[in-house]
Amino acid sequence: MGANKELLLGSQTPDQEEIFAIEELVFSVQISLQRAMNRNGVSSKELAERLGMTPARVSQIFSSKGSNLTIKTIAKVINALGEEFEFSPKVKKRSTQATEQVAKFAPLILQFPSTIWEERPANDVPRKAKIAA
Repeated sequence: MGANKELLLGSQTPDQEEIFAIEELVFSVQISLQRAMNRNGVSSKELAERLGMTPARVSQIFSSKGSNLTIKTIAKVINALGEEFEFSPKVKKRSTQATEQVAKFAPLILQFPSTIWEERPANDVPRKAKIAA
């Protein structure tokens, strides 16, 4: 999981890079824990019972506005789910060439007029797109 920081934010200050790195890691941990819950068929309520926490506290763990999780809390959740996790750094998959391409095309992408994109409900199919059977 990752985001194209260059495309989203352009050039960043060191403070912005740090904030982005923190948020990206927090989100990654939350998603990993949620996937472990799904794999094990564990609901938030059941997880709260296993941890001896309130359902509200478990909800905070997965909230973007929740309190900062400690490694101990994360380990407790993992243990309660019967899982084992390993913390390892990401391998940078992006080449210098890819970064240069992003830098080259980002200004063009970000300058598209918003009128090009038309927002509509997902089930709204244009009439002319019907396929004959």
